[in-house]
Amino acid sequence: MGSVVLRRTILVILSTCYTNGLLLSDLYPYGTEYGDSMSIGSGLYRPTPLLAPIDNLVILSPAGLTATSYRIYRDGSLVLENGANWISLSLLRILTGHFLNTKIYGRITTDQVLVKRAMDQINEEFPNTFCSTSPPTQLIIATWIDYLKFGSNSGSNFQLIVVSGRCNTFGIAFLCKCEHYIS
Repeated sequence: MGSVVLRRTILVILSTCYTNGLLLSDLYPYGTEYGDSMSIGSGLYRPTPLLAPIDNLVILSPAGLTATSYRIYRDGSLVLENGANWISLSLLRILTGHFLNTKIYGRITTDQVLVKRAMDQINEEFPNTFCSTSPPTQLIIATWIDYLKFGSNSGSNFQLIVVSGRCNTFGIAFLCKCEHYIS
């Protein structure tokens, strides 16, 4: 359990487990049946518009950054961007390896059950960050399944949720299984 302050953007690591303690069922729901875009062996490179711009990512570029879209890369990173300006959020970033079996899912949602879950998880670590009068307005859910799965390496499974509200943007990371093989 820990957190890191990154230029006024807080990344909260609520659940990490390198001993396969978390299950896929512990992740936020993912898959095409939930409206996710999906890619195998590649990324979701086409910019996906946010439902509302994230304008509280201050000091991430010389004039600050108001993110208007996102992309998910096969290397384990999610990029928030506005034209040529961007910031990359990476959990497990490996630039070379066998990505052919990696399944990447991504979506943006305002599902109230998921928004409440994220709000409760963040408030558990940072009390009163979000409240009923100022809840998160959108979630970006990026999921990597069988990351770098190849041969005898069973790959890794992880998820990054960006939780955005009027005044705060947080990230929640889940790491279910972490096994890497780099050729």
